[in-house]
Amino acid sequence: MGLPKEVQNLSDLFSSLPSIGPKLSNRLALFLSVNGKSLASKLSHSLDEVVKSIRLCSNCSNITDTDFCEICTDSSRDRSIVIVVEDSLDLYNLEQTGEYKGMYQVLGGLISPINGIGPRDIKIDQLLNRLQDGEIKEIILALNPNLEGDSTGLYIKNEIDKLGLDIKLTRLAKGIPAGSDIEFASSQTLIDSFNSRVSF
Repeated sequence: MGLPKEVQNLSDLFSSLPSIGPKLSNRLALFLSVNGKSLASKLSHSLDEVVKSIRLCSNCSNITDTDFCEICTDSSRDRSIVIVVEDSLDLYNLEQTGEYKGMYQVLGGLISPINGIGPRDIKIDQLLNRLQDGEIKEIILALNPNLEGDSTGLYIKNEIDKLGLDIKLTRLAKGIPAGSDIEFASSQTLIDSFNSRVSF
């Protein structure tokens, strides 16, 4: 005997989310179907609002509910320096340190041929277009220290070299353990990594 079709469909949707396996997805679907109907209704409304309102910043691809995100419209930020991150979770984790006052570029992923993700599938072109006006003097690569992060960083470096622009390219120091994610690093680890960044 299987789960009712509606519950199974909900479970399947949960299991398509990152880090949620079949047992957890079944548990969530069953809870929302039986004991959590009020919460399910609130989730449904919240998801509808997110789908309608949330978009990517036209400048940096951070998530926002307007054309430009709060960081890009903040006139006090240093526009000569840009940190490149994989996603908005990494951006918000770096922001929580309170140490960085520059701009960002959110790639929306990393180059990963095994997963069918190439340079054109992420926001590298948006970053390169931002370099054309000469305002940006340094790019800090804050990508996860793994094969995909290193490959993406190397690709960005090669593309910047092709443009022949005088831009300093650095990366966060290897204080972040190899194979870990910026999302899970402590604030102090991020501060140490930021302050001891090295040339790429």
